Amino acid sequence: MSESDEINWYSNEAATFGDRVAAARDARQMTQKQLAKRLGVGLKTVEGWENDVSEPRANKLQTLSGV
Repeated sequence: MSESDEINWYSNEAATFGDRVAAARDARQMTQKQLAKRLGVGLKTVEGWENDVSEPRANKLQTLSGV
């Protein structure tokens, strides 16, 4: 992998659910802790979503999409 590939690793085609959650959160200039509080979940839960360890339930996904 070249240095430019390492810098430009993110693409819409290769983005995982966790990548998209993290990017959206960053775009809103929110911390994981702030997002967790707003959604009424624990910090570990948001970390799990962003690390693709788990996925939100339907009701939290709906709330997340509104954020």
